[in-house]
Amino acid sequence: MTPTADSSRTADTADLAPLFTPLRLGGRTARNRIVQAPMSVGYANPDGTVADREVEHYARRARGGAGVVITENFAISVAGRQMPLQTLVSDEEQLPGLKRLASEIRVHGALAIAQIVHAGRYAGPWEEYERRPRLAASAIPFELTPGRVVTPQEITPEEIEETIDAFVRAADRCRRAGFDGVDIHMAQGFLLSGFLSPRTNRRTDQWGGDFEGRTRLPLEVVRWVTAGTGADFAVGVHLLSDERVEGGWSLADAVRLAPLLQDAGAAFLFAVPATFETMRLPHNADVLGEPGYSLRDTEALQRAVRIPVVANGGLGDPRMAARVLRSGQAQAVGLARPLFADPDWPRKVQAGAVDTLRTCRCETSLCLRTQLTGSLCERWPDSVRARGYLGYDEGTTP
Repeated sequence: MTPTADSSRTADTADLAPLFTPLRLGGRTARNRIVQAPMSVGYANPDGTVADREVEHYARRARGGAGVVITENFAISVAGRQMPLQTLVSDEEQLPGLKRLASEIRVHGALAIAQIVHAGRYAGPWEEYERRPRLAASAIPFELTPGRVVTPQEITPEEIEETIDAFVRAADRCRRAGFDGVDIHMAQGFLLSGFLSPRTNRRTDQWGGDFEGRTRLPLEVVRWVTAGTGADFAVGVHLLSDERVEGGWSLADAVRLAPLLQDAGAAFLFAVPATFETMRLPHNADVLGEPGYSLRDTEALQRAVRIPVVANGGLGDPRMAARVLRSGQAQAVGLARPLFADPDWPRKVQAGAVDTLRTCRCETSLCLRTQLTGSLCERWPDSVRARGYLGYDEGTTP
């Protein structure tokens, strides 16, 4: 018997069912296993407060059906801010906007999680790099942008303690704003991940040296944040899973650290390979363009811990995303650009309307080239690009 269109659609829907079972993150439960993964869009106000378009952007992804919405990285301090239109969580004056953002995400049924970061040696604005200290584990020169080598300032023990406190206060501010959790950024070469790597951490004090010393600060941040926010608040970690360079932080190191992060109170993990610096190396040139490029690392972490590890990177094909969950490689799937291009991805997939997805081609990377002023997507209709963001008044679910 030849399947009808309806029976084929039913079979597809059944195959995709793993995406739509509840997900437990610490003391919170998400309606499904689709996570809006962090992606810098630059929609905040110049002073770091939450803007209207930022609220609508994230809430629209919640309305589209994602179970968890994680924001782009919010800076814990002005000194740790990377982008000119990046949200700050450093002061009480930002609290009203944060409350509005968390509330608007949650009213559409998703868990609201804020990613928090200190950009470390990548802190901006870059045109002022030499005029303002940029903090790093060690003062090691590196190529900030092609052809421009700079040297950050080694963070002092006193500044380390201040940074731990800033992470704790930022997380508590997010909790009081109504977020369900935070995602601590420990990847891509930002401050905390810089402590992990023996290439970028040459310290001889308690914050450097062997594995125990290099992981001390990241673990202390997780311990103090979880202690300061309570058992029901979900604290996750964006973990550098493999620096992908000889002599750097390895996947074996990340697998060793993952259970320690779990014991420190982490409720979920992401595996994030490479840093801004190492992804430019010739042997890594094509890695991040491959579908599911972080799956090897994700699966290794998931085998090492009981908490959910979120697969992320090139998983916009819903059938592939469902296979990842079915195989046990991860317990959730993170989507950044797929939900940026089409916030209705979850609802369309659940309804079996996979062929109606607005896919992300990423050939011109318009979203990356427009981050400093507010990210745009080449797949949006002209009217949406002209407005500058995809909000409530565009797109319908099947």
